Amino acid sequence: MYFRHCCKAKCIGALNEKLTVAQKEYIASTPFWWFPMLKQSLKISRNMLSQLCIKWVERRGGFDVGGEVVDFSLLDVCLGLGLRVVGEKIDLDEEVVESETWNTFGRQRVDVKLIYDFLMKFDDDVGDVELFCKLYVVLGISEFLLASKKGCVFPVIFKVVDDMENIGKYNWGTLVYEYLVFSLCSASLALQNEPSRFEFYVVGYAYLLEVN
Repeated sequence: MYFRHCCKAKCIGALNEKLTVAQKEYIASTPFWWFPMLKQSLKISRNMLSQLCIKWVERRGGFDVGGEVVDFSLLDVCLGLGLRVVGEKIDLDEEVVESETWNTFGRQRVDVKLIYDFLMKFDDDVGDVELFCKLYVVLGISEFLLASKKGCVFPVIFKVVDDMENIGKYNWGTLVYEYLVFSLCSASLALQNEPSRFEFYVVGYAYLLEVN
């Protein structure tokens, strides 16, 4: 069996090398102030990832270690990322009717690469700092915290960053936790029902498993 994860820092790490002082100051005022610290070379042990998926106990929400279940909870997200575990919840399946930030791309289907390419060509001398930082945050969330196999961006994240002044009101911790747990449950179920399957993916913030 071969386990892969989708959590990368390649794009956000490359952008971090060109951030201006003004951009860093803007990002520092958000719950994702630590995004500029991310490096492109982040790695996770695939052997450890495979073992965690194999030992995941869905009904208990934890990992079987030596016959005892070690809980994996929201507290781990709070301690590992410093994200709030209270506040307004975000529905990733919400249909977005209007978003000024999303309009940057003509409301087309957006992935991580499209945002990265746009920001790498961004003219910092004449560009809008706020727009850059909104898209930077969308990129960090989509590439790192809510990572997916195809690098897709959930439209609702565009809607959320439209109002950066209130971005801290959301329950980001629960969103990141539930997204990762759903992936762990899916991998565990696939292991049981598809024993001949060779490749498995874990989406979401897989690095949190190392912290745990």
